[in-house]
Amino acid sequence: MVELSGQIAVELFTFQNLLLAISGVLIGIIMGCIPGLTVVLGVILFLPLTYGLNPTTAIISLLALYVGGCYGGSISAILINTPGTNSALATTLDGYPLAKKGKAKKALTMSLYASVIGGLISALILLFAAPPVAKIALSLRSPAYFSLAIFGLSIIAGVSGDNIIKGLISGALGIFVSTMGLDAFTGTVRFSFGSTFLYGGIALLPALIGFIALAQIIIKSVEETSKANENINKSNSLSIKGKDDKLTMKEMKKSIPTIIKSSIISSFIGAMPGAGGGVAQFVSYNEAKRCSKNPQEFGKGAVEGIAAAESSNNAVVGSAMIPLLTLGIPGDGVTAVLLGAFILHGLVPGPSLFTKQAVTTYSIIIGLIICNILLLILGKYLTRQIANVIKIPYKLLGPMIMVFCFAGAFANSGNIGEMMVIVPLAIFSYILSKLDFSVIPLMLGLILGPIAEANFTRSMVLSDGNLSIFVTDIPSLAILLITVFFIIMFIKMNKKTSSILTEEGAYEKLKGDND
Repeated sequence: MVELSGQIAVELFTFQNLLLAISGVLIGIIMGCIPGLTVVLGVILFLPLTYGLNPTTAIISLLALYVGGCYGGSISAILINTPGTNSALATTLDGYPLAKKGKAKKALTMSLYASVIGGLISALILLFAAPPVAKIALSLRSPAYFSLAIFGLSIIAGVSGDNIIKGLISGALGIFVSTMGLDAFTGTVRFSFGSTFLYGGIALLPALIGFIALAQIIIKSVEETSKANENINKSNSLSIKGKDDKLTMKEMKKSIPTIIKSSIISSFIGAMPGAGGGVAQFVSYNEAKRCSKNPQEFGKGAVEGIAAAESSNNAVVGSAMIPLLTLGIPGDGVTAVLLGAFILHGLVPGPSLFTKQAVTTYSIIIGLIICNILLLILGKYLTRQIANVIKIPYKLLGPMIMVFCFAGAFANSGNIGEMMVIVPLAIFSYILSKLDFSVIPLMLGLILGPIAEANFTRSMVLSDGNLSIFVTDIPSLAILLITVFFIIMFIKMNKKTSSILTEEGAYEKLKGDND
């Protein structure tokens, strides 16, 4: 144990790791506070920049961006009533009313402290909960891993909003894209459409860039100006004062129970694949309002409301990593991209991470704790300056992001063909968005499809083609039953969340969540 601790310290505490963690948190805050630039988009854009880094440094830098982005979304939510990320939506309910009272600094301070505490609690839960789960998962065979992949695909029910049918169609399209090219087991060429370029299939990174990053630029360009820019032009952002606008110790102490309770609730929700920060925020906010001695203050600038929303937002980060690291199942949209990042850096998420690559795994988990500490320092001293970024018009940001998209696609393999393929993928993704299809299920199908196919093939070899192996294998049967339970629960949760959002007048803002 002492030897392992020493190896973790050597691998983790380097100048490069610290520098990139600081940069990641800072960039994440900036991207998070700009409406229209989601955390998913930020992670995808900066994934190609991690190619030359060792796996530990690469993943920590992306996690730092994730942590920073979750807090950054609250800045625009409080100052201009427009959440930078959809998972910061509940923050607008009390953040903006409090800012309108001339207490923007108080709202941002509470947002920062709640975000850091929520992030630390979930990171500690990850540190202590992940190893036992991984130990159990080590005993699983191919049928159980196929069932786990199906369980991962059931996330589609959780991220499809109010239209699960469209979510399933989108997920099926993602699986279809993942099957293009040579079959690894039979060598058969599938769905190449006569193009030799598609013999190798569509690589994961260009697919992510095309379906999400470049597609978002097309969507924003067609809209010409985002709703955020309209709000900025009409009212500008509220100023952050520094005199009588401080969070008092009494207010902080009063909010601590709410922060802890919301963090625990959201850590549980975040560990359930597909729930995500948006759902966790409103469940925690609704519970805080229900238990409050002054529920009438919620929605009018209640500090406790901000505490519940922001602690729950960041608490999802660590807990969403639990199913990713232990089972290879992403907990939300961002961890779905991180799953791709793990694979691209030669790390296979699953129980073997804690045995074969224990030093790297524990370094990443402890790195997440460090990222939350850095968030506290950077947020405390730089929020005022970063808040000015929300005034930048998208017509300047769009071209810069587009350059990152094409450069990232080219960096994947140095093949100019991958720069070309992201364009039709982006156009296809844009058409899907106009038809009200979510791209997150498509991304899940793209990533988890090959995992499901590989383990299905191995299971068929083991059973001589007998499908009953998936129900005679006890762990596999248990996972399939849990999958059915979660799908039913997701459907009920979507309906409940929709009703809460409708009551708060925020449902339309949450539709099409890309977080």
